[in-house]
Amino acid sequence: MIFTAGLKRASIFAATIVLLLAATATANAACSDPAAPNVDWSGCDKERASLKNADLTGANLTNANLTGANLTGADLSDADLVNTLLTSANLLVAFLHGADLTNAYLGDANLKGAILEDANLTKADLRRADLTSADLSGATWIDGRICAWRSFRVCK
Repeated sequence: MIFTAGLKRASIFAATIVLLLAATATANAACSDPAAPNVDWSGCDKERASLKNADLTGANLTNANLTGANLTGADLSDADLVNTLLTSANLLVAFLHGADLTNAYLGDANLKGAILEDANLTKADLRRADLTSADLSGATWIDGRICAWRSFRVCK
């Protein structure tokens, strides 16, 4: 019985190690995955990435570095961009409907014509971000206000 109990513990320990190694390999592999809906790039460094017209709907980009990335025309609807660095990113006419940008840094980002309808911008840093013609309808603004329908460039 003692021998059997020892084998069970050893098997559980070995299975745990295998699962941990598999999880680590998956986490590392995710950063090299191609742009696709629901991709998990959390914590990945995608600085200056060319993602023009990419379909990143539902993507997990939490804590990712997208500094200087070209996201022109990209679809980031329902994407998780919490704590994401988007410094100087080009989000020209990007679709961010329902995206969570809580605590995201968008300093100097180009958001001209971007659709931010129902996006969460709570505590997002938008200093020097260009919001010309950006649709903010229903967006949760940086101070917690919900932007009125047809709010363009500024939250009304």
